Amino acid sequence: QNQKVPESTEITIPKLQIGMSKKFIFHYDYSLVTALDLNIRFEQNNDIISTSFASINPALGFEFGYTDLVFLRAGVGNFQNELQIDNSEHLTFQPNFGLGFKYRGIQIDYAFTDIGDQSAALYSNIFSLKLDFSIFR
Repeated sequence: QNQKVPESTEITIPKLQIGMSKKFIFHYDYSLVTALDLNIRFEQNNDIISTSFASINPALGFEFGYTDLVFLRAGVGNFQNELQIDNSEHLTFQPNFGLGFKYRGIQIDYAFTDIGDQSAALYSNIFSLKLDFSIFR
């Protein structure tokens, strides 16, 4: 049977993402990128910093690179104050790990999320492929 679309208006609450990063070069071949992001939503929810006006969820990440060819990544984010059955709050977070390769305009990345089952989220294996078409000019 066909279902009727409900007559309502869906409103998306705005959000703001602020981030900064710094790249350090060691001995020409090695690099370290550090990054800090603040994901701000204009609503009250279970984020680690939450007021009636906005909630802030920080994320921190690192990328160690070798000759701009191989990359090892680690990060943590998705900090939540999870309500327990006894009405107490428990801080959960999501650690992540990744590995990447980049060669002549082709980049392959792998990420494994929620290492150690630290949050309510499920494990995820994420693969991505990026192509830089400017190398074909």
